[in-house]
Amino acid sequence: MKAPIGKIMDTDVYTCPVTATLGDVIKILVEKEVGGLTVVDEEQHVTGFISDGDIMRAVSKQKTRSIYGGDSVMVVYDDESFEQKVEAFKQRNVMELAARKVFCVTESHPIDEVARILSKKKFKKIPIIDEEGKLVGIARRATIVRYIFNLLFDLKLDKDTKEPVK
Repeated sequence: MKAPIGKIMDTDVYTCPVTATLGDVIKILVEKEVGGLTVVDEEQHVTGFISDGDIMRAVSKQKTRSIYGGDSVMVVYDDESFEQKVEAFKQRNVMELAARKVFCVTESHPIDEVARILSKKKFKKIPIIDEEGKLVGIARRATIVRYIFNLLFDLKLDKDTKEPVK
């Protein structure tokens, strides 16, 4: 039988509520020193995912672009300063920037399949949900690499800490 991702998943998952502002999100990212958060509703269902990359795209300088609509053309200029963008950013809801289609797996998903998904989709982490769709953990590339290391060197993992047992 293939080992399930639930065997090695991290259960200490940093999240933010669907009602959070982008200011709240940035505070959590900085305080927890992470690059992304799973967005959850009141019942812990995954509703989105926001990363530091989403935030960088939102505050970065945008190229001037033309939008064609039938017989008219609209030219969009980015004339806001970085500081103005950041200030306006604080009170916006997280779901304005969060990805709404979040790829999740269940605890019983095989580790090798999760590794394939992370690699193919170029994800750094993937939320893990239970049968009701509630968030129960997260699988990170680093967690799978640590598991591979432990297999290579025949180390046993502590059930709670996921650290090698001597």
